[in-house]
Amino acid sequence: MLNLNYEAMKINFFKVFLPVMLIIIMIGCAGVKVSSDYDRKADFSKYKTFNFSKEVDKVTLNDLNRRRLKDAITKEMEAKGYQIAATPDILVNAFVKGKTKYSATANTNYMGGMYYRGWGSSNTYVDVNKSIEGTLFIDLIDVQEKSMIWEGVAEGLVNPRTQTREDQINSVVGMIFKNFPR
Repeated sequence: MLNLNYEAMKINFFKVFLPVMLIIIMIGCAGVKVSSDYDRKADFSKYKTFNFSKEVDKVTLNDLNRRRLKDAITKEMEAKGYQIAATPDILVNAFVKGKTKYSATANTNYMGGMYYRGWGSSNTYVDVNKSIEGTLFIDLIDVQEKSMIWEGVAEGLVNPRTQTREDQINSVVGMIFKNFPR
C-alpha cells in the first residue's frame, strides 16, 4: 500500500508541479525580446579563441553583475567551442542601455457612506512602480579584420530588486546565443 501512495505522489509531481515550475521559468523571460545578426561572409569555423574588450569593464552594471555577465558569455562561448586566450581571434564587446520608467496607480477608498454629499471620509493610496527598460548588446569582433561579425541583442523590463539576478543574466545571455551561427 505504501508503494501505491509513493507512486501516486510521483505521478502528481510530474503532472502538476513540474509544468507549473516550467511556466514560472518561462514567465520570467517572457518579456525579453531577442534578436541577432551576423556577417554572412564571415567564416566562423576559422575562429578558435576569444577574449573581452576593455569596453566590457566599463559596462554600466555593478561589479558583481558585470562579472556575472562575463561569466555567462564565457560559458556560452566555451559551449560553442571557443577558448579564452590572451591573443584572441574574436573580441567580445558588451554594453547596456537602460531607461527607468515609473508608473503610478491611485486607489481611493470611501468610508462612511455618501461622501459626495458632504459626509463620510476617504483615503487615497498611490502605488508607484519603478522598472527599468533595458537593452543588452553583445558584439563579436574579428580581431584581424577589425570588423563586427555578430551582434546579439536582448530587450525587456528588468526588475532591479529581483533575487535571481545571476539566473536572469545566464538565461538572457543563453537566449542571445541561441541563434549563434556556429
